[in-house]
Amino acid sequence: MADVTVAGPGPVGATGRSPLPPGWRWVRLGEVVREAQVGFACGERDPNGVIQLRMNNVTNRGGFDWSSFIRVPADSGTVAAYQLQPGDVLFNNTNSTELVGKTALFKSHTEPVVFSNHFTRLRTIHYKLSPQYLDLWLQSQWQQRVFENICNRWIGQSAVQRVKLLGLEIPLPPLPEQHRIAAILSGQMAAVEQARKALGEELEAIDKLPAALLRRAFSGGL
Repeated sequence: MADVTVAGPGPVGATGRSPLPPGWRWVRLGEVVREAQVGFACGERDPNGVIQLRMNNVTNRGGFDWSSFIRVPADSGTVAAYQLQPGDVLFNNTNSTELVGKTALFKSHTEPVVFSNHFTRLRTIHYKLSPQYLDLWLQSQWQQRVFENICNRWIGQSAVQRVKLLGLEIPLPPLPEQHRIAAILSGQMAAVEQARKALGEELEAIDKLPAALLRRAFSGGL
């Protein structure tokens, strides 16, 4: 069985692409997604409106930050057109050069959620491409600064054009292997996140030690 790798296209070999394990193949992303929908812009706010995700709501670690979001007015047609469904992959098409290309997999929320024009909603052809696999692959491309290299740049803002996104080549294993890779990587990344949080708590405790020692020393605690 193939190693768990989610590689991107690279200048290796005569074809300019990395060799793949048996049964894998290179395909353009546009061949395995059924939709690449850009969100809508809205400058209005409505405390009773629908949640609209913006750039800050997708984290650098491929998750959603629900601590702060906006609500916008939207009729039923707009909500129907732009509402996120479980399995949608949200690609941050416009941001700073360093952050453009952040991606997260939408699983669920307690109420309808739509998205701004800074995102592209990707829906896969499910019998060809696992949404979880796509999400992790896009995250790997962001880590390798692929989107930083292909984006169009302006002052203070960069954007990845839809045609460039869909033109990217993705290494595609058989669907069961995609599910296996996604499950293993998701588990490993969750463990890393737990370790990071635990280490952060330890460092915070260590930072507090000098003050605690001083308090003990000057209260006879030593």
